[in-house]
Amino acid sequence: MYTPKHFKASELVPRGYERYWLTLMDERILRTLDAIREHYNRPVLVNHAGMQNRGWRPPDSKVGAKLSQHKFGRAADLTVSGIPAEQVRNDIRSGLFPLITAIEAGVSWVHIDVRNVERLMEFEA
Repeated sequence: MYTPKHFKASELVPRGYERYWLTLMDERILRTLDAIREHYNRPVLVNHAGMQNRGWRPPDSKVGAKLSQHKFGRAADLTVSGIPAEQVRNDIRSGLFPLITAIEAGVSWVHIDVRNVERLMEFEA
């Protein structure tokens, strides 16, 4: 079981689920979040003041799609402090973070996920 170096439970799962966070989150997303933090050497924000439900979401969550990758622990919505979202997406497109298999285009944040597909796919909300 992988334990992230740069994230704690409250940054990735809702209150009340902290005890289970390492089993709720896919190891690939945890490793990727650490890799993003290390690459940019800046804060990477998922859940934080005023922004919740950007990491794992409970199955009964009304946020997002019914079968969202967030509900399987395979997705995160993030911002990298001081780095535009499109720059992060371009770095992902270049292959810098190879475990990422899907990104969302046209939004002010960065949605990444590690769904089970063979090549990087992009989608719009």
